[in-house]
Amino acid sequence: MIQNSKFKIQNFQEFFVLTTLFLLPFYFIKFKYHWVSLNLIEILILALLSFWIFDRDTKYQIPNTLPRRQAGRYQIPVTLILGGVALSIIVNKNYYIGLGILKGWFILPIVFALIFYNDLKKNEKLLDWSLAAFFWGGAFVSVEGIYYWINGLLTYDGRLKIFYDSPNQLAMCLAPLFLIGVKLGFEELRAQASKGKAELWKAGLIIAGTFLVALNLYLTRSYGAWFAISSALAVVFWLKYRKNWYRKHLFIIIIISIILFSWAGFSRFEGIKNLDNRSSLASREMIWKSAGLMIKSNPFFGIGPGNFQNKYLEYQKYFPPYLEWAVPQPHNLFLAFWLEAGVIGLIGFIWLLVLFFRDNKKAIENNRLYGTLYLAIILYFLFHGLIDTTYWRNDMAILFWMVVAINVHLARNQKASP
Repeated sequence: MIQNSKFKIQNFQEFFVLTTLFLLPFYFIKFKYHWVSLNLIEILILALLSFWIFDRDTKYQIPNTLPRRQAGRYQIPVTLILGGVALSIIVNKNYYIGLGILKGWFILPIVFALIFYNDLKKNEKLLDWSLAAFFWGGAFVSVEGIYYWINGLLTYDGRLKIFYDSPNQLAMCLAPLFLIGVKLGFEELRAQASKGKAELWKAGLIIAGTFLVALNLYLTRSYGAWFAISSALAVVFWLKYRKNWYRKHLFIIIIISIILFSWAGFSRFEGIKNLDNRSSLASREMIWKSAGLMIKSNPFFGIGPGNFQNKYLEYQKYFPPYLEWAVPQPHNLFLAFWLEAGVIGLIGFIWLLVLFFRDNKKAIENNRLYGTLYLAIILYFLFHGLIDTTYWRNDMAILFWMVVAINVHLARNQKASP
């Protein structure tokens, strides 16, 4: 057992949960043998599943992981999502890539979320430590980002991407970490103030980690990430202070939004404002038009998961020369679900979001700080998802389902709001 004064890892399940979250940014490390391909995170989740199944001490077996009411409500949208992806694979006959996506971006993340939910019921402190593991794993990546930046290891247009495929992918990894870092720092400062202790080094360490994440996020020059963060924070502040919104908080939100947008790079926003023919927005507009034509041709089952790049190139003949050629996803979360999971999967995803927001009201009542944090993360997914594909990756999928599971847990938790 690994233990300290506040937390004790009680079994291998909790160890693998925390290890998975800490190493989540390194999901791209893959192991392949013949036709079997697994990445590091998938292997960890499979190990976690093995220990869970064969754990004799667990009181919650697989069929009873969620209470009946919650299971009945979430079972339908989850089934629609999985069924939509599976049907799209069968209809479009992209079995190898499609089944790999179904495994890595849906089945295993859902399995992880179920086990995580199950362990939360037995050890409430796992919630705090899961956030810490995820945050410090991202902070470690941010240290590497500083090394890349200092040594000029940037993209041709001066953006930071470290070992990710693009700066936008790095930004999608860092943005939720920034929100979590703000929460952890605020909570630590408040805890130290209430206890009257001079252990500010803990808060200082979290603030330093958050600053590293924010700096790396700035260096990605991803205006989509900052747009989503500022929009999510604006919604959260509005919900919290809507009764005296105009008198006390509108000015604060405007200032925060201006600062965040300015950080994202004035030149990139200038290109959008002037509708530059080669701006990222113009490129996305062309991608969205191509995706719309794909939906028109394949309205019910979509084109199959993992097929967008090939279809995108096929549809070139209907448009002027593309501004971008390497486009694995349609740069929109909802278009991606429609195209790669069909109408059935899209309905399931929207249904799941409705359930999340309904449960989140209760979650915020029971635990205001945590409930608000997970609301902000999901809002970030949706806002950034308007111009990028925030779900269709291993790390983002696991984070999404983990947040959904925690939201259900908080909605059932009757403890007083901190």
